[in-house]
Amino acid sequence: MEPSSISRHIHALEKALSITLIERGGRGVAPTEAGRLLLDHLERQRGDFEALQSSFDELRGMQRGELVVAVGDGFISDFIGNALSTFTAAFPGITYSLRSGSTEQVIHSICTDQAHVGLAFNARHNRMLRVIAKVEQPLMVLVSPHSEFADLPDIVSIGQLADLPCATLLPSFGVGALIREAEAVHGVRFRAVVESNSLAVLRHFVREGLGVTILPSFVVTREITDGTIVAKGIELTALNKGEASLLVRQGRRLPQGAIRLADHAARGMMAFKPPPP
Repeated sequence: MEPSSISRHIHALEKALSITLIERGGRGVAPTEAGRLLLDHLERQRGDFEALQSSFDELRGMQRGELVVAVGDGFISDFIGNALSTFTAAFPGITYSLRSGSTEQVIHSICTDQAHVGLAFNARHNRMLRVIAKVEQPLMVLVSPHSEFADLPDIVSIGQLADLPCATLLPSFGVGALIREAEAVHGVRFRAVVESNSLAVLRHFVREGLGVTILPSFVVTREITDGTIVAKGIELTALNKGEASLLVRQGRRLPQGAIRLADHAARGMMAFKPPPP
């Protein structure tokens, strides 16, 4: 629509409601308090309409619908292989929008209703979030079996870990934030020769024998199974407190498909199974 046409519609709405909805300033426009109230009402209205659609979908045997899932990068392989693959077979008429990103991005997507369900690691407590499933997943030292680091003991000490060249995720990711917290608690600084927002970078760093990385084992289940990566424990309590979480927004009336998908993911994904001792 043309900007002038949008302005006319807004003016007409303000006149009909007898209240100002938008303030205009040097930096553009912003909603007034009344405008924010209207936006909140419309968001609730949209949620109610989604719930109505889900009721219709339930009557139709969930033969259609769209679900939006915010997925932390480390969960992608696990979610697609152990949840989405079987769920799509059961409900072939449903389509999906998957939005990958950091823990911060996943939480933002859930809190702003941009996604129905979220998968995040080391998510901070947030009163806007409701936790559907949560399992403690300790961080592990991941190495290539063909590198010099393969000779590390099964449990790596803090002193050994501090001396190893490693690739880590940025602090906006749950893993990266947990590593920074552990460094502060124990007064160490790991040799992070590479920091990245990409798990692919961390995997290639390890496979090429350039060093190690620090991740929960469920992120590389396939690589551990096929022997291309070896996982070793860490003798560091602060790095054993990370949690995999399945999240929705508190108070949101989810479509039936989202409820079923969340339950299916909680039961099927490796991230929500206790790690082996």
